[in-house]
Amino acid sequence: MFKAASVLLTLLATVVLRPTLACGQNQSTSAESQAAGTPAQPPDSAKDVLATVNGAPIGEADVRLALSGGGHDREVPPEHRKNVLEVIIRQELIYQRAVELGLDANASYQEKLRRMEAQINAFKRKELSELFWRELAGAATISEAEAKKYFAENATRIRTELHVWQILQRKEGLIEQARNDLEQGASFEEVARRRFPKLPKTDRAPWDLGYLRWNQVPEAWRSVVYDLKKGEVSGVIRGPNNRFWIIQLMDKRENPDITFKSAKASIMEVLKNAKIQELREKTDRDLRAKASIVYSQGPVGASQE
Repeated sequence: MFKAASVLLTLLATVVLRPTLACGQNQSTSAESQAAGTPAQPPDSAKDVLATVNGAPIGEADVRLALSGGGHDREVPPEHRKNVLEVIIRQELIYQRAVELGLDANASYQEKLRRMEAQINAFKRKELSELFWRELAGAATISEAEAKKYFAENATRIRTELHVWQILQRKEGLIEQARNDLEQGASFEEVARRRFPKLPKTDRAPWDLGYLRWNQVPEAWRSVVYDLKKGEVSGVIRGPNNRFWIIQLMDKRENPDITFKSAKASIMEVLKNAKIQELREKTDRDLRAKASIVYSQGPVGASQE
């Protein structure tokens, strides 16, 4: 049995989106196509239009949304779907009349609309950004010759395994305090343990990373850790995403059994990731250099005088 009230609740939640769908859909599609340098094309969903109300399309997606909001996840009888479509048409007529009367200027409505549009814009940015980076990653290829060259130049490091302890902090002030404590004579273990005041007894402490293979060593460490002597402590190492380390090299050993053949897959992966990162950074620089970015009130978070 069709429950109109349930569907109406779903439609009330979606009606605030109708201005961008009914009134601005064609203009938006055309503008986006022109910005991309391609002629505007009818949306693929045009074949799914079930009705138009004074030119505003109501499609299969609208009906599915209403059905899902009413708790209908499975196929429903045609008569039920027809009733849902009629409710949407009725809501569309009311919506259009409300716009004619100027009710779309209502402050509460406009605020809800801004929030919904922000969610849609966030979805588009996120999904297309991820698709873009996946396409870029697919274009980053590494040849066997590149991998062999890397192995020849880094064979010693690739065969070296490092036993490392670390102090990791997310705030620069805390890592500086740790460095000061070490310089004042505190042991590395004592300073590292302070991050874990309620540490249960375990076989290995959380600051003890054990032996790391070359491809497990963070990029930020590589210019430092391989030059440390056994027992030596580094200075503060600054990494991405607000990570700050101090590390101590506990031991170093060589694994002579590692060959190019055994390391090839790891080398290819490391080189590909490095190439992807390089492409990402270059893309970011190029796009920002070509873009016109105007901060109306200064960048978010910038101090205002």
